[in-house]
Amino acid sequence: MRRLAALLAVVFLTACANEMDQSTRPSSVVGTYELRAYGGRSLPALVSQDSVSTTEVLSGELVIAADQTWAETRVYRYTDAGGSQTVSLGSSGSWVFVRDDASMQFNDKVYDYQFTGTAAGGSVTLHLNDGNTVIYAQ
Repeated sequence: MRRLAALLAVVFLTACANEMDQSTRPSSVVGTYELRAYGGRSLPALVSQDSVSTTEVLSGELVIAADQTWAETRVYRYTDAGGSQTVSLGSSGSWVFVRDDASMQFNDKVYDYQFTGTAAGGSVTLHLNDGNTVIYAQ
């Protein structure tokens, strides 16, 4: 019985001493991230396609600042019968942690909407309102 009590005490003290993963703290998510995947597909990723045109995302960058602002830029290629052109689109806003974990709320000031994300281990996963998931990594 003493062994069991001692083992439980060690397990309890160890659990109390562990801190939350350092990669989910606000100061550790600050940085510049490169787009790795869009909608579950690696780049270049097909965004839309019909009988006359195709839109793909080629690259992107997400910057998360310590003052709880963010800026994002994505480069798209639009192709139709007349050829192709690339367009860079950007947005920005503010962000906050929703809880004491890696869940984040992003507020887009340019397009006036909100979306969620998760930051941990050097990557940020955005869950966009159109159903797409976007993954950025350092």
